[in-house]
Amino acid sequence: MRARKVCLILLLLILAAAGSGAFLVWKQQSDAQKKEEEYAQMRREPETLKAAGGGVIPVDFEKWQAANPEIYAWITIPGTSIDAPVLQSRTDNAYYLNHSAQGLEDSRGAIFSEDYNSTDFSDVHTVLYGQNAQDGTVFAELHRFGDEEFFKEHQSIAVFTPDAVRYYRIFAAYRYDDRHLLQSFDCTNPGIFRAYIKEIMGQRNLYAQVNTEVSVGDGDRILTLSTGHNLGSGYRYLVQAVLTEEIFAGTDALSAG
Repeated sequence: MRARKVCLILLLLILAAAGSGAFLVWKQQSDAQKKEEEYAQMRREPETLKAAGGGVIPVDFEKWQAANPEIYAWITIPGTSIDAPVLQSRTDNAYYLNHSAQGLEDSRGAIFSEDYNSTDFSDVHTVLYGQNAQDGTVFAELHRFGDEEFFKEHQSIAVFTPDAVRYYRIFAAYRYDDRHLLQSFDCTNPGIFRAYIKEIMGQRNLYAQVNTEVSVGDGDRILTLSTGHNLGSGYRYLVQAVLTEEIFAGTDALSAG
């Protein structure tokens, strides 16, 4: 009888654990869906990335910045679910590692830059960070660029700010170590910038995708998207792109570099 009771208790504990695990999975999926719906509501024209007659800003920055003034841009990568605000904390570079775009505690964090970068994308090298979230949100989908066919078929990134639309062409996606790129490579120095681009173009690690036909040189500005890697905290996965167009709202003027 006692053995039967013990077995029954163990069975109930197992069922409770299984139920708890299922609930956590459901909650993660539900939260991700709610976040996507909220982001969509803040987009004026989510299907429009570019329109004739000038720059189009399809993001309601007034609403977003009313909720959190540290939101300064929006990034969209066609062909992925990456379509989200970009933030920079005024006090703590690591704040958005574990806080949402609304400033709430969230282990998935948000997409953000550090104060090493300006918020107008005028730097030679801008780095945006985002978690490799288990539910597939934030920057988890960057890993899809490790597939050769996906890399070839998806080469554009759009970044919106309140005054401009910027288009980037992806030229590299690969695993890298965890060094701080902006501290390690002073890209304001033309010689260092050229050497860094040469290193990128020479990537040969497993699943590295590099398009050497894309020209990146003096006067160009590059964007790096950085996320975690399944190999551990000593590695990062990078997707890198070069600015090809910069369209200011209400104008037809284009510039790159």
